[in-house]
Amino acid sequence: MKQASVILVCENAEQLTGSGCCGKLEGDNACTDGRSLFAQSEQEKQRLGALYRAVRESFPAEQVEVVQVDPRNQFYFVAKLLRDVIRYRPGATDTLRTTFQAFALPAVILNGRVLSRRGVPPPPERLLDLIRQATRRAEPVPSPQSG
Repeated sequence: MKQASVILVCENAEQLTGSGCCGKLEGDNACTDGRSLFAQSEQEKQRLGALYRAVRESFPAEQVEVVQVDPRNQFYFVAKLLRDVIRYRPGATDTLRTTFQAFALPAVILNGRVLSRRGVPPPPERLLDLIRQATRRAEPVPSPQSG
C-alpha cells in the first residue's frame, strides 16, 4: 500500500502552436531567430523532472506513487485529486487551497495538499523532507509489549 502520493502538474505534451492535424507548420525558427518559443515551459518540465528523479531515487515505488499529469487531462487529474483527498484527508482548508492552486502551473501536490506557491515548486530537498514526514505518519504504530 502506498504511503504517499505525489502529483506533478505541468503541460507535458508537445507544444501545439502553429501545428495542425498534418503536423507542425514551418516558420517558427524564422520568426524567433532559432530561439525556443517555449523556453519557460521547458524550464518548468526540467524542474519537475528533477523532482521526479529525486523522489524515484529516494523512495521505492511501492512506498511513494509519483505521477506527472498534464492539466488538460481533466478526467484523470480531477479523479486523481479526488482520490487523494478522500484517502489522505488533508483537511478542508488544504482541500480548498489545492482545488484553486493546482492550476497555477507548475504545481506539486503531496497527499492532496498543494506544495507549490504561485507556480513555484519546492526544491527537491524540501519535497523529500515532506514525503519522509508523510510516510512516517503512515507507518503503523507498534503496540506496547506487555511484560
